[in-house]
This record gives sequence, C-alpha cells and structure tokens, in this order.
Amino acid sequence: MKIITKLFFLISCLISSALLADSQPVFGPTKTPEDDQSKILEYNQACQTINALLVRKQFPVECFSNYQHFGPTTKSSLNRSTTLRIAGYNLLHPGTSKALFKNYSLIAKIMNQYDVVAGLEILGTVGHDEANNQAVLNFLRESPKLVTDLKTLKSKTTDVTKLAEIDVKLNKVISDTQKAYTLYRSPGYFKALTELKKLDPSWALILSPRGDSALQGSVEEMVGFFYRANSVTPITNPHCNEFKDANAGTPIACMINLTSQFMDKDYFHNFARRPFMASFQSGNFKFSLVSTHVVFTFSGDEEAQKKLMNDVFGVDAPGDLSTGMNTSNFARFAEVKTTLSFMDRFRKKYNDNNIMFVSDTNLTGNNPFWSEVLKSFPGGSMLINEPSTISPPRYSGDGKETFGVANSYDHFVLDKSAFPSCDDGHVYNYYKSDIQKDIQKIYMIRLMNSLSLFNKSFELADDGGVLVGGDIPPDDSPLPAKLDYPMSTIGQMKVDQMVNTYSTQLSGQQTIKKNEVVLDDFQLQERIDGFKRRVFTNQLTNAFYYRFYQEILSDHFPVSINCKI
Repeated sequence: MKIITKLFFLISCLISSALLADSQPVFGPTKTPEDDQSKILEYNQACQTINALLVRKQFPVECFSNYQHFGPTTKSSLNRSTTLRIAGYNLLHPGTSKALFKNYSLIAKIMNQYDVVAGLEILGTVGHDEANNQAVLNFLRESPKLVTDLKTLKSKTTDVTKLAEIDVKLNKVISDTQKAYTLYRSPGYFKALTELKKLDPSWALILSPRGDSALQGSVEEMVGFFYRANSVTPITNPHCNEFKDANAGTPIACMINLTSQFMDKDYFHNFARRPFMASFQSGNFKFSLVSTHVVFTFSGDEEAQKKLMNDVFGVDAPGDLSTGMNTSNFARFAEVKTTLSFMDRFRKKYNDNNIMFVSDTNLTGNNPFWSEVLKSFPGGSMLINEPSTISPPRYSGDGKETFGVANSYDHFVLDKSAFPSCDDGHVYNYYKSDIQKDIQKIYMIRLMNSLSLFNKSFELADDGGVLVGGDIPPDDSPLPAKLDYPMSTIGQMKVDQMVNTYSTQLSGQQTIKKNEVVLDDFQLQERIDGFKRRVFTNQLTNAFYYRFYQEILSDHFPVSINCKI
C-alpha cells in the first residue's frame, strides 16, 4: 500500500505538470523557442510516466531537456570485437494505424546484429493507445479522492445494506487502481527496446527530447540511437556541451543548433524535423552521429519556397540550379545541404572530424545534384546506392518485376579520410537475409515449397509477436474479385491460428472508462479484419505482393557500415 501511495503522488505530480504545459498557448509560427520548451516539457513528462509505470526500476532512465536516456539493464565489460557495426533504420511510425502489426521480436532480431542503430520515424503513443493512456492517468489521479469519498461516506452510514454496497465499490476502486498501473500502453520504440534487451540486456536508447514535425497537428517524429552498452559508450559531445541548459544532463546528445548562434544565419524554420546527434566511443574509436528523417513534401507556399531557396542555395527557384534539383525535391536537398554545412562547422570549430550523417534522405543515390550538395562537406562521400525501400506490388506499371524494392533513400555521408577503417556500406534486404526464414515460417501463406517450414506450435507471444492495441488500419485499394495466388492448406492453418490468437488477445485487452476497468471494445471486428487483410490476404495479390513485410517490419531496410576498431 505504501508503494501505491507513492505512485499516486508521482502520477498526480506528472499529470498536474502535463496539464500545466498543455494549458500554455503557443502563438506565432510553429517552430519557436517557446514551442520547443513547451514540447520538451510535454515529452519529458511522458518519459517520467514511462519510467514510473513501465520501467519500474528495471534499468536507469534519465529524462533531460536535451535527450531521454533508457539505460542498459545490465552491463558487463565492453565487447572485444574488432568490428563496430553502425546502422540506420527507418522503423515506419510504430503505433500508428499504418503500422499496427509489427513483430517487434523480429525487428529486434534484425537490430541485434548491429552495435548502434539510428532509429527514425519513432513516435510516442498515438491515437487510441494515447486515449487509453490519458484515461489511465486521469483515473490514477482521481482514484485517491474516490477512495477518500467512499471512506467518508462509509463513516457516516449505519445501514448494513448500504455499508455492504459501499464496501463493494471501495474494493472495486482499489482493485481497479492496482490494475490501472498495468494498463498504460508503451510506445513502439519502448517495445523495440524491450525486445532488444531480451537478446542482450546491455541494449540502451538515447532518444530525442521531443517529436518534431513541419506543422502543428502533424505526426511528431523522434530520432533514437539504440546502442549496445557492451560495445559502445556514450561520451560528451562538444556541441551539446556548448548549447545546454541546467536540465540538459551529461551532454552526450542533443538536437543540433540551427540558429545564428552556431550557423551563419538562422535555419531553424527550414527543417520539418531537425537532426539529432550523439557521440560514442568503442576502444579508441570515437564518432558522432547526426540523424534525421528528411522532409518528403514541402509544406510552405510560393513565398516560403523562395525564401528557403534563397536561404540555402542563394537562388529564387529550383530551376535556377543544375540537373537533379526540381520542385519535388528542393526542400529535401535544402535540409541535407544545411545538415552537411552544420557538420563542416562542427569539425572545424571542435577540431573533430569523426562525424557522420545517417539518414532516410528521401533522395535517390544516383541523383546528380548530390555532387553539388556534398560540396558543403568537403571530402564527404555519400554511401549506399542500393534500393533500401519496399515496393508493395510485384509488378511495376510497365509490367516488370519489382523484386520488392523501390528507392535508394537511406544513406551515410562521411569523410572517408576520417574513417579509413569503415567500409562502403550495406543494405539488409529482407528477402535475401536470414530474417526471410523467420518470415516464411511465421507469415507466408502463398502456395510454395517454403511453407514446409511452418511450425504448428507457433503462437503469438504477448510481448514478442504482433502486439494488440492501436487504431483501425486504413482500407487498401479494393482487392481484385479473384485473388492472384492460391492459399495453401498450411497457409490457411496459419491464418486461422494467428487471427484467432490475435482476436483472443484483442478481446481480452482492458482500458479505463468512467473511472473503472472494463474490456476495451474499440472497433474489435474492424481491427481483426484489418490484421487478416493487411498481413495475410494482401499476400495473395500482385498489387500488394510484398506489402506484408511493411506491416510486420518496415517499408525500409536497415543500412549499415562496418568499421574496424
């Protein structure tokens, strides 16, 4: 009871602070220092809540204004491996309606082959899961008063029947309060970290202090550096050390300073999602990583486009520049160029050349304008020109096989002379890698020889397979009246087993409504139908032939480099 009382107090403080932060109006443009502080406070409160309700002292958690740090569960002596493996992985909005059915145990299995992974498109809880979390927190805040009111009423009641009714209500509130602490739903990045820790307890996560987006109301993405503490150690970053406040923590990570304090002018407003950076060391090998998910579509008007082009390129329009720049990609190149300019200033100011950029740039590697942009980081090379994104259909518009791949969007940029021991990079293509065996065994239902890999004892684990929760998946384009591929008998067994397991888990999920624990009946059939359609039925069509890889993993492949240390 003493522990519950302490948690009551903590939750009350967290919610009060969060409500105070939410009550502050934000005026003017979205990207202002005031908005930054408000958002950092909001995300800081979420970090503290996760620490109180999910982590529960299993490992250290630090919630700072420059970053959040979910530390290793255990840490033995550093790995003596002679190769350090650094990766970038766009995780595709874990938790949103377009990514409800991720298999976090398979994602962790992929990530576990690296030592540091820059994770992109990371989100806090959203949609129905966030509504559940707010209901849980509100109930935990109100529960002490409910208990007090019932006890007061009991002390004033002499009727035996009414006393019994009050006791039932009182016991229900106390019981529901204890359950409520287990009903807070974790964000996708925490699920990935949990699965990684099962494989190696030294896995940890440095997370950006707030989500970032082009416009208020848009999805706010974070960057996370997952790292294996047995292989690398976070170290002080000189830039983060220079630009820190009293609550910044040890300056190992921060969002880069894009204002005139560090750059030649203010580029703060030119980014949809500002880059996040952190520094690490393995043996004598030190390096800083800068990572971001580069904007895809520019959200400004013609005047904003002209200002951006003038700020970054010194011209009025994309057409004023050389081949490869156009009205679709100018904002992407503007973010990349500015980031590389920052990196050049970083290495000159701090006399530190060991800095590299790893990013989903939304720019193909063969675009000729890369040669112009790389001039902002003299000596820099763009690595990886192999497709790193998924093509859902089996055939392209001209009837050719896509082989499930689309664009080479994910890259490293670094000065090879500063990293002579690092190779030229790799793409972890799902279809050609070890993970394909797991995917065939668990998910593949098309009639093919590989279906003999099916293990009839397979079950969806509560903490490892597809997790319940989330919103309703959006409809796909109408499926053809006649499916393009037959489903095997074993495939049908897989679908029946997994859909039934998913349905059972979903039907047993609880939430808070009207200050009591109840079953979460939110659109159950729609969510079950969405699972069956998007993970399984789509496999039997040419239009969505490879789509289920995106559902269970991501629409991107990880990219990586290996460095001798």
